[in-house]
Amino acid sequence: MKREDLRKASGSALLALAMVLAGGAAIWASNELSTEVRQSHARAQAGRDTAQRALSAARAEEAEIAAKIDRFRHLVERGAVGPEQRLAWVELIRDARARHGLGAVDYEFSPQRPLDPALAPADTGQLEATSSALRIRMPLLHEGQLLGLLDDLVRSAPAIVRVRECTVSRAASAAPGGEQLAADCLLDWITFRPRNGDAT
Repeated sequence: MKREDLRKASGSALLALAMVLAGGAAIWASNELSTEVRQSHARAQAGRDTAQRALSAARAEEAEIAAKIDRFRHLVERGAVGPEQRLAWVELIRDARARHGLGAVDYEFSPQRPLDPALAPADTGQLEATSSALRIRMPLLHEGQLLGLLDDLVRSAPAIVRVRECTVSRAASAAPGGEQLAADCLLDWITFRPRNGDAT
């Protein structure tokens, strides 16, 4: 082989080697770019997921706060937040007794006390639930009188009224045409006040 042919072959070999190296470099660069793009996409996805979770948590918290405000407003409108309104309770019992044609109604409120947390309405926030138990006994012509009275108290009292127990039995001394039944019920009259004297 002539020197000139050898020089040409060497040049071609070098050119081929350079092309192979350039191709390899291009493949490596392409792989690196692809890896970087995938990592960048994963970071963006993770950031979006984090932002989405934060937004969902904020919306859930906003809905919870709105629900608490609604519950508090309802309790305030009902008159169940603040000092007990026993005079209003007594008047309500008397009005309901007359409305449902009841005879003598014997009732007694116990002193106010903190309500057992297990019995308290859920999620009262900064309000402490207190309760005064009402023992009420009355003669009945029929069960409808008792149901009407209890319904009036539950719907209209400036408190949350919850019937704890109620028994109806035959009256011990029932006169013909008179009350044949006797009811003995225990009700919780629940009101709310700020915890530890804090303002609401």
